[in-house]
Amino acid sequence: MIKLKKLINESNVWDRKFGEPLPTLSDVMGKTCCDNCARGEVCCSVNEDIKDVVKAKRSLEKIIKAEGKLRKHMMKIADTMEGHTVNIQLSKQLKSSYKSKVTSFMREVVGMVRKMK
Repeated sequence: MIKLKKLINESNVWDRKFGEPLPTLSDVMGKTCCDNCARGEVCCSVNEDIKDVVKAKRSLEKIIKAEGKLRKHMMKIADTMEGHTVNIQLSKQLKSSYKSKVTSFMREVVGMVRKMK
């Protein structure tokens, strides 16, 4: 088991001059990664902690519930618009706009959360 004191002493964070900023993750990754990263290709990655994955899944569940409520209210508005023959076209536009924007967003979010490691 590595002691915290040893880990802190091993890092070069403390070897800096006055006024020099602390190194960022991109600074450290830039120095240690291979040439593929320099060319913009995927080679090095930062994996999320398992706790982050759980938090993301919980947040996704909340987003899904909120999207269900949004869809319910949108359908009520669309049904109200369909009550008059003048507004039928507006109702169709509303539904297609919802489908093209919100539904595609939800598919992307679910896919991204499933890809988390």
